[in-house]
Amino acid sequence: MQSQEFIMLSSPPASGKTFWIESFATSFNEAKIIVISPLRALRNELLDKWGEAIQVMTPEEWLIKEEVFEVVIFDEIHLFFYWGDEFRERMWDCFYGLSSEAHLIIGLTATFPDWMQLELTKFFSSYFWINFGNQELKYLPTSYLEVPSRDFIESVVFISEKGSQTSLIFCQYREEVLSWEKKLLAHGFSVVICLGGEASKMKERLQLTPTPHFIVATTVLSHGVNLPTISKVFFTYEVLEKDFWIQMVARGGRRGERFDVISLKNSHQKPRSKILNHLAIFILSLKIELYHLVEQKCFLKD
Repeated sequence: MQSQEFIMLSSPPASGKTFWIESFATSFNEAKIIVISPLRALRNELLDKWGEAIQVMTPEEWLIKEEVFEVVIFDEIHLFFYWGDEFRERMWDCFYGLSSEAHLIIGLTATFPDWMQLELTKFFSSYFWINFGNQELKYLPTSYLEVPSRDFIESVVFISEKGSQTSLIFCQYREEVLSWEKKLLAHGFSVVICLGGEASKMKERLQLTPTPHFIVATTVLSHGVNLPTISKVFFTYEVLEKDFWIQMVARGGRRGERFDVISLKNSHQKPRSKILNHLAIFILSLKIELYHLVEQKCFLKD
């Protein structure tokens, strides 16, 4: 068991964790500090913001140097438990390597379940949790609609107006993202996609198209990366992990704006009223039918 002190700070998504990092850096200005971000795109955003004022690395970048730091801040620490146990095992090499030499370790996250807490208490002798809100949303959706099928979601997407608002579609697999991109482009929508390991590329695409009609992504986009204002969040599959559900929903309304969630059935959120949910589906069904009638009429004219 490590003798160093470990502080966990949890707060809802969009609560400004970068402010806390800056505050810690100011408080320990005499100490050697590093921020470890599991997300390369987020690491790049922090570097753009801070320059050389605060050192920021991915776990893999630190493992190349293995430099010792007195204060270590692990941003989005929950990802170490998910990704480190599944497909990025060396994240734990970074965690244990840095933690073994640091005087103070700080973890930041919006989603910190009990089982993660238990694992950390096994490793650190001194453990303190500052909880400003855990596994909860800062901004709730304006409406939540539970729909019957993926085909229905697709129909709702395609009747969307081509305005200035951006909607976000979460898919389970890479192939689905690519399929959605092809269909949306065929319907005349502007699209930016994001696949695993390509969050930085997505940021480059957003610079060319700052407010696309749709962003289509896998779960890689659910953590930390800054996006334009999202007016609707679509889920094309049931998200089993509550932590990921919270992070994904929170991509909408980041600054307190109104946003809607349209999803297949899930166990993490229920419609406020089954009657209103059925009524909304009925109204959308009418809109879809009207859209197809108009589309068919235009086709016959041509």
